[in-house]
Amino acid sequence: MPKTCVLFATGVLLAAAAAAMPRSVSAEPVNIGIIGDQAATSSLDTSYQILQQGVDALKAQSTPLDVVLHVGDMVESTQSETEIRARFSQVTGILDQLPVQWYETAGDHDVNPPQFQQDSPDRSRETLFKQLYSQINPKVADQLYYSFDVKGYHFVALYTEEQLDTDPRWGNVFYAQISDAQYDWLQKDLAANANSTGIVVFLHQPQWYNWSGWSRVHELLRNFPVRAVIAGHFHYNQSEALLDGIQYWVVGATGGTTKQGNPNSGDVQQVTVLQIDGTSLTFTPISLAPVASMTWTPRHYMDRVQAQEQLLGNLYSFAADSPVFLDSGKLVKACGSSDPAQLVLAGIGNAIELPVTLSIDVTAPASIAVTQGAFASGMCQDSIGTFGCRLKPSAGVVVSNTSIVETAQGAPPLWTGTLGLAGSPPPVGTVIPVQVVFSFIANNQTYLVYTDVSTKVQGCSA
Repeated sequence: MPKTCVLFATGVLLAAAAAAMPRSVSAEPVNIGIIGDQAATSSLDTSYQILQQGVDALKAQSTPLDVVLHVGDMVESTQSETEIRARFSQVTGILDQLPVQWYETAGDHDVNPPQFQQDSPDRSRETLFKQLYSQINPKVADQLYYSFDVKGYHFVALYTEEQLDTDPRWGNVFYAQISDAQYDWLQKDLAANANSTGIVVFLHQPQWYNWSGWSRVHELLRNFPVRAVIAGHFHYNQSEALLDGIQYWVVGATGGTTKQGNPNSGDVQQVTVLQIDGTSLTFTPISLAPVASMTWTPRHYMDRVQAQEQLLGNLYSFAADSPVFLDSGKLVKACGSSDPAQLVLAGIGNAIELPVTLSIDVTAPASIAVTQGAFASGMCQDSIGTFGCRLKPSAGVVVSNTSIVETAQGAPPLWTGTLGLAGSPPPVGTVIPVQVVFSFIANNQTYLVYTDVSTKVQGCSA
């Protein structure tokens, strides 16, 4: 049966009975292209090259698009104003090649100030972005949330960056919510468009990760013909819940930095096509070269991948933990010491409740050999030789979520490999690369992430 509810907005009682009125039926489906993030990258030029691939892929669709949504992060707001203006012109020049109108919802890298401060009062980059984008889309001249219509469908761009330098997964996550003013605007906009064939909401950060802030938004959306809520920001795709008839989705990057791993663990660049036909939705991810194909990763697996990747970040101190000195023709921990040099994986374990396979690949030159390797006692469910093991669920980890993973203080290193010589001593400065890989299997799929670390041979004075 149709839903009715009563809503309060700025002290004014609004009847949502319009949501119960007969809805118009579009004679044909609407086809929507979706583009992910470009910023948060080591090279914007490379990001824009990938964006060009994405635009070309959307242009090549056999079914013509009706509109394109960009989920934010086109530029890098830490750059100078002159650089931002140049980059904005560059990126919009690529987007303007699309055969249909495109719309963007501003992302954190579009508007955050150069100096980090949660809930920063510095609105200089936000003002600049509003000035630049309003020349293309006058709807954002006053505020960066707005709406528009295409083929009987209503589109709502929410602005998730009102509290600058905030995020729904780290820091003070309670900042990650829309303001009362934006919420009041959304109430009125939805009520005025309750008879749309369908409503699509797109935003940058998936603020539903902070449910205490998002719950009132969802309760509002569920009373209207909202078909989908689409976000970016995470630089990996994931299918979210179908909740009260609303499909939540996160799309991956279109140029921004991705995870190191396999495609279904977030190591893929993409654009997406969404077709809505009444109440029927079809999300089609399109992978960009060099990945040939991809699928959607369910959130309950991607959250686990995210935790494992966060854990790999604890290896930032690998070189300091694994000093290698060449002294009197031997590889030792310190000059004047007789203790052999060791490669040490400290501060890692298993971030999730499933068994995880750890593989270690040491690609040292032929003259350096790992003479023995050992895992800490009680960590492995199964041994896979010197360089691998199947870690027990939660092995060595005391805190784990999608933004921070901590191991027990004072715990021994997960793995230690002793180095020796297999030939002539290597020259000082020789790099010893190590790749650390985590993988687990769920739903007949392998989820894999890795990181590359290294240490190098140092010399001892005579």
